[in-house]
Amino acid sequence: MSILSSEDLIVRRAIALQKRDAQVERLHSRVLQHRIEGARRFERDHAATIRDFNFKRGDLVLVRNTKIEKSLNRKMRPRYLGPLITVSRNRGGAYILAELDGTLFDRPFAAFRVIPYLARKSITLPEDFTDVGEGQVRRMEEQDDHGDDEADQDPQDEAN
Repeated sequence: MSILSSEDLIVRRAIALQKRDAQVERLHSRVLQHRIEGARRFERDHAATIRDFNFKRGDLVLVRNTKIEKSLNRKMRPRYLGPLITVSRNRGGAYILAELDGTLFDRPFAAFRVIPYLARKSITLPEDFTDVGEGQVRRMEEQDDHGDDEADQDPQDEAN
């Protein structure tokens, strides 16, 4: 390889710049293809662990206590809190939950934190079950919140 003249160098860089848009587009499509393949592979590999329980109004559930996962003295702490009652689900997929006495939590809970509570019988909820009006429940349902904005959410702290 020899030293190029300024004109040759400018020509080579101009040719490379002309090819850039096609190369970026090809790179973008390959990255997108690999992301889709990775998502499919993840779903296939974890098919036994990925569940959407799709709880209905009145279902009893437990909520994973993510607040203790980062603490060092978590051995004797409760891993799950509840049982709690499912009031509804918002647009983002998070669950709106209430205590057994009808006290509604101020924020929805992420779906990955909620698991079924295996009770012997189900509970039918009256229309005016919660301590707040149905308007507040409807506003919470309209949110696109996924419920994971604050992973350290503790139902016992919010109830007090």
